[in-house]
Amino acid sequence: MDNTINFLACEHLDFSDSYSAKKEAIITKFGTKVVWHRPVIDSTYPSLVQFCKLRGRLNEPESCLCQSNKKCSDYNDFNHTVKLT
Repeated sequence: MDNTINFLACEHLDFSDSYSAKKEAIITKFGTKVVWHRPVIDSTYPSLVQFCKLRGRLNEPESCLCQSNKKCSDYNDFNHTVKLT
């Protein structure tokens, strides 16, 4: 079974393996995308997030997954290929 997902999102989203969070697929109205699932103890902290190379952690899972959900003016579409582990 191939656990690789291809999708468009901002080029600055970081899907490297340098985080303690786990990559997880979600289905949005724009297709299947990847978010980070962080183990959190306190429910006041978000468990589904994005990581941006320019701005760090983004606390909303759909941040920058499409032009309409961009969080800054640096958004540029990029074709990500992410392997879920």
